[in-house]
Amino acid sequence: MKVSTATIALGLLSITQAVDMKDYSPAAGVDTDFKAYLQALYASAETLTATTSFTDFFPPDGQLIVLSNVATGSAQIIALKQKLLPPNGNKHWNHVPNDASVDAETKDFKRFQVLGKIQVTFDGLNCSQAVYKTRFTIAKKNGVLSFATHSGNLIKYDDFYVNPATSPTNIPCDP
Repeated sequence: MKVSTATIALGLLSITQAVDMKDYSPAAGVDTDFKAYLQALYASAETLTATTSFTDFFPPDGQLIVLSNVATGSAQIIALKQKLLPPNGNKHWNHVPNDASVDAETKDFKRFQVLGKIQVTFDGLNCSQAVYKTRFTIAKKNGVLSFATHSGNLIKYDDFYVNPATSPTNIPCDP
């Protein structure tokens, strides 16, 4: 069996681009299972070619919001993701979430807020980073919160703050 260099490189890239949870720090009220959910969501978001493996986190009318860009429903969410992270491009993301807190909770949903860094690497260039704040609104079913991934429970993924807003930035990635 002959394995191509491209296949090996792709496998190594997926290993080195794992979501970095070392600085994750949940505040009181953040469910323990949110960490694994967030890690799976970011892993899907960071995968260049992910389509339904990303959009299946959302219900049919779910939203991905990145600053002023609003995408509703699977087709728009995929289009926005591919605009920001081209599937055949030379751009790679690595989310490094830090603080996680509860922003709001009702009988219908729980909204978490995460502060972290997003590291962006373009092939052949150095890694640069930006700070982000994101709100994740997860639906409850009959008042019960579930962290089942890829289950259509992510009502809204709202990157409401990214600074600097364009990449690459002039801030080198942390070692």
